[in-house]
Amino acid sequence: MMNVSSIGANSVGASGAGAVGRAESRATPPSQEQPAERSRRGEDRVELSDASRLLARLQGMPEIRQELVDRVRGEIEAGTYETPERIDQAIEAMMDELEQGL
Repeated sequence: MMNVSSIGANSVGASGAGAVGRAESRATPPSQEQPAERSRRGEDRVELSDASRLLARLQGMPEIRQELVDRVRGEIEAGTYETPERIDQAIEAMMDELEQGL
């Protein structure tokens, strides 16, 4: 550990002012700083990656209804899922979405 007991009023430089006094006299008060220096102080910044944005979107999605997924998979495998009525419903829903986008 450094001995600092000799630093004090007896440590006077050639100009009659202590080393601390010289350093303080050169410091710029916050009110006289350049605008660019003031704007950098106290500013926090957060940058999000694409992966973090994707994760946030995934966390906001509803949970998977596994029983519905299993039922639909079974219907697709059995060839009973694609009925004319369901195809018409899908076409109507797509047309509604397209019309809303115009």
